[in-house]
Amino acid sequence: MPMAFKVSFPNRLIFASALLVMMIVLATLTGTGYGPQGWWAGIAAWLAGILLWQRLLAPQKRQAIYLAGIGLLAYGVSLFGGHQPAWIALLTQNTALLGMLGAVSFLQLLSAPGNGNETLPQGRLALWRTALGAHLLGAVINLSAVFIMAERIKTNGGLRPEQAMILSRAFLAAALWSPFFAATAIAMTYAPGANPLRLAGIGAALAVVLLWIAVRDIEISLGKGIADFVGYPMHLRSLRIPVLLSILVAAGHWLLPHWAALSIVSLASLLIVCVATAVERGAKPAAQLIFRHARDRLPGMSGELVLFLAAGVFASGLRSLMDLKGIWMPFTAFGATEAAVVLAVMILLSALGIHAVISITIASAWLAPLHPEPNLLALVFVESWAIGLATGPMSGIHIAIQGRYGIPANTLARGNMRYCLQAYGIAVLSLVIVGKFLL
Repeated sequence: MPMAFKVSFPNRLIFASALLVMMIVLATLTGTGYGPQGWWAGIAAWLAGILLWQRLLAPQKRQAIYLAGIGLLAYGVSLFGGHQPAWIALLTQNTALLGMLGAVSFLQLLSAPGNGNETLPQGRLALWRTALGAHLLGAVINLSAVFIMAERIKTNGGLRPEQAMILSRAFLAAALWSPFFAATAIAMTYAPGANPLRLAGIGAALAVVLLWIAVRDIEISLGKGIADFVGYPMHLRSLRIPVLLSILVAAGHWLLPHWAALSIVSLASLLIVCVATAVERGAKPAAQLIFRHARDRLPGMSGELVLFLAAGVFASGLRSLMDLKGIWMPFTAFGATEAAVVLAVMILLSALGIHAVISITIASAWLAPLHPEPNLLALVFVESWAIGLATGPMSGIHIAIQGRYGIPANTLARGNMRYCLQAYGIAVLSLVIVGKFLL
């Protein structure tokens, strides 16, 4: 009897890790203009997704199947109608985005500094320090920062709802400007031609206002109880890595304007991780730490990987179908008013449990015939992420907080509702200003 070829699960993870490293390297090099064609990275991503499929939860599998199925159906209709689809998009649609997300995941190795024995601050100033900490640290090391801070400030073994809400609001607001956030990468992918530095500048100004609204809303909710709020002991030394990363990315855009923005972010992330861990631990321990992350933690991005691959099939299929049939469009142009309407719909979809990735994909394909101004469209996308996910009971941060601290995701979503209404009003004002004066 011939031997059946079967890859054991540990080997499957090792192979998947190697493929993900290949994807990161190939996608990053492609964006510099000195690497291979983007579809090579796409092949590595799809093979890794196949190997990691069994790690997904049932809802994740269903979502991926629905997205990819609709995309393939759209491809089929387009092909049957005589249109020749751009099949290569199946391998290139979200390749650069996935490469950047993989590279940025290594920033989790940079823990937030702090003295575990330090007395935790309380009161209004503690609330502000917590908001700034979650925003600035989360902008770089992403969701890891939220849980580092949450573990530090929880009292009696648990996290209070107001603590969870300020962490989620401040963290999500970083989506408006941080180049290390998935939101920015998605915005740059689905609003091609947007200027990353301009988007970051506008988003950072908006984030300042949203942080003020977020903190003020909780102050009003707590009333005199604000004096008992336990916060995170944020210090200036915690900002060294975020500031250095921001400088590296800005310098890269200035010195290497022909390089893709996502490749610059990827290279800056990997460079700072290698240097920082080597300085802190020594060259050999740092290499071992980075290797263990690639081997053990990269497969943890299986949910993101499969979601974005499926979303790529969905988006490219819809575009192919629209090239053939066109689609009903309530707008004849895309300005500030239309942007505000689209943003409202996207936030509503998030509140109903539809992931921002899906609504961004749909909006990008739907609005493409209008040739929207890229920076305005990208701003809508990052605003939908920063505000919409705060209202979404199914958003990743709310589900994660529920799983670890037992605070229902619906409670967090409802608690953020008033903040999100105010944030939407400010976002609309920003769209008007950008649409009329800054483009």
